[in-house]
Amino acid sequence: MSRIIKYLKVTAFSVLAAGALNAAAKPYKGAEIFTTDEGLYGKFVIRMQAAKASGVISNFFLWKDGSELDGVPWEEVDIEVFGKNNANSWQSNIISGLDTKQYSEQVHTINSSFADAYHTFAMEWTPDQVRWLVDGEVIRTTNGGQARDLISPAQARINFWPPENPAWVGDWNDSVLPLYMFVNWVEFYSWNGSGFDLKWRDDFDSFNTSRWGTADWTFAENRADFSPANVVVKNGYLVLALTREGQEGFTGNPPVDQPAPSSSSQSSSIASSSSSSTVSSSASSESSSSPPSSSATVSSVASSAAQSSSSSSQPSTITGGAFGFTAWGFAGLLLLFVGKLCAVRLPATRST
Repeated sequence: MSRIIKYLKVTAFSVLAAGALNAAAKPYKGAEIFTTDEGLYGKFVIRMQAAKASGVISNFFLWKDGSELDGVPWEEVDIEVFGKNNANSWQSNIISGLDTKQYSEQVHTINSSFADAYHTFAMEWTPDQVRWLVDGEVIRTTNGGQARDLISPAQARINFWPPENPAWVGDWNDSVLPLYMFVNWVEFYSWNGSGFDLKWRDDFDSFNTSRWGTADWTFAENRADFSPANVVVKNGYLVLALTREGQEGFTGNPPVDQPAPSSSSQSSSIASSSSSSTVSSSASSESSSSPPSSSATVSSVASSAAQSSSSSSQPSTITGGAFGFTAWGFAGLLLLFVGKLCAVRLPATRST
């Protein structure tokens, strides 16, 4: 979907000097952080719980700083989680091009909600490919095409805001405020030419100002200004808040992240339900010059895992024909049989 050009950065000083929009004038305040360093290629991973409400998006994306400037080619890779429709969908996208922007938006849906639990999103960026993953499963792949347009070092950015675009994100109603996006951790892996090497992990035990900057600007499509006061670290979680002006911050407790299943248990669950799982079919590969507009579905394998756990907790049963009895019952019958046998042989023994 073609949208108004994003990220026209404006500080309060420059806006006032230009006589345009005042960054402090908007009635709502969102939040954004960005890495102070840039990297060319790599794997970028976030463990997050999105916000649930129409009219908002919770984002993790790669951004070539200065893409919004005239005469500069745009380079961006997106993960954008919609708050509408129970927060059950997210959008993958590459934006590239000079003057005329090229988009390759695809929407992917799950049967649950990204706002009810933490999920792990990842972008893998190499010289000829971009892959998007959710909870370890590849959801989309772009080979060549737009992936080759991404030739500049990029920042990783996380933001939470209400777009002025109801056709895209749903209708806005400020009665839902305040809203929060929660992040457990972020990882960055560098590209070594054949794979990825972990360079750092941030568990947000504190806010690392040498790694992250906080945004204090806005842009035309944003109903809110980005406010550093809406970036909060608490109990080992990063909280990005969306509030009314004058109500910035977060005073509650972030929802606790439940441990993710191990990779081995995920693999066994997927293998046991291969006929019903749609995870593998959701991955797509396309040329960026003509992106498909299909949706992809991530199917949960929790039900099959739960069934496996439930069956393993039942007592073992030996079945014969129409009858069945437990191993303990079998042992009891065996002891009874041995007892009777001894009772029969005992008099013969005494007669000798």
